[in-house]
Amino acid sequence: MTDNNPWTDTLGFTDLGTDEREQTLDEVKELIKSLGNEHPEVFEDWNIDAGDYQRELKDAVFSLGGSFRQSHGADNEDIVREVFLEPAEEQGYLSFTDQRGSERIDFKGRLKNTGEIFAMDVKGGEGQSIGHLLVPTNTDTLMLWSERNARNTKSPASRLNEVINRAVRWGLNQDEDPRYMIIRDPPAGARTENGRVIPDVIVFPNEYPSPSNPDPEMPALDDLHFAEVLFKVTTDIGGLNDAQCLKHIWWHEMHYDGRDGGKIDKSIYNAYDDSIELRTQAIDYSRISDVV
Repeated sequence: MTDNNPWTDTLGFTDLGTDEREQTLDEVKELIKSLGNEHPEVFEDWNIDAGDYQRELKDAVFSLGGSFRQSHGADNEDIVREVFLEPAEEQGYLSFTDQRGSERIDFKGRLKNTGEIFAMDVKGGEGQSIGHLLVPTNTDTLMLWSERNARNTKSPASRLNEVINRAVRWGLNQDEDPRYMIIRDPPAGARTENGRVIPDVIVFPNEYPSPSNPDPEMPALDDLHFAEVLFKVTTDIGGLNDAQCLKHIWWHEMHYDGRDGGKIDKSIYNAYDDSIELRTQAIDYSRISDVV
C-alpha cells in the first residue's frame, strides 16, 4: 500500500525525485549495456547482430547524447512561439510581435477579445537573467514564461518553487508587477489524455505589496483572460473552471509587514485544492535606490 501523493495522484505531475525513478534509470542503463549479451534474440529483425551492437554501443550512446543535448539547446523563445503564440494568433485569440533583437523583452501583443496589451519574457528552467528586462510603458499584463527541460531529480514542488522567487524579487526591486508566471515543464509536468503538456500558471496580486498598499487584491478567476487563452490553445480545455485547468493555477498571495525593516509574506496554494501548497518564506522588502 502506497501513500497518496497529491502532486502525482491529484495534479498529475511526474515526480522525478523518487527512489523508484533512480532504480528505473539504473535498470534502463543496465539493459542497454547488456542487451547484446543477454538478449541476442532481439536482433533477429535487424540488419545487425549482437556482436555489432556491442562493438558500436559506446559510439552510438555518445552520438545519442549529443542529439539529446542539442534538442535541449533549442531556443526557449522559439518553443513558446511554436506551442502557444503562433497557434493562438492563427486561432484568432491574439496578435503578437517578436521583439528579440530590437527590444529588451521577447514578445509583445494584444488579446483580441479584451484589447489587453501584454508583454512576455521567456526564460529557461532556472529563470536566470531576469534583471535585464525593459517593460513597454503601455503594458497591461506582464508575464514571465519559464520553459523547463532539465530532467534533474527534483520533486514537482521543487521544480515549481525554484523559479518563482526570482520573479517576485525582480518585481519588487524594479517596481514592476508581473501578473503571471507560466511554467511549462515537459519532463515532469502534467499532460492531457492526448499527451499535451499542461502549463502551470502562478497568479500574482494585481499590484505588488508596499507600505502604502500592504494587502493588494488578488484577481478573480474570471479576470484571468490571458490564462484562459493559454489553456485553450495549449490543452484544448474549454474554460478555467475545468478541473484540469484549476489543478494548474496557483494563487500567489503577498502581504507587506513592517517588521525587521519590512518583509513580504507569501502564500502559494492550488486553485483546485487549496490544501496543496508550495512552501515559501518571507523575503526582505527592498527596492533599488534612485539614482542621484
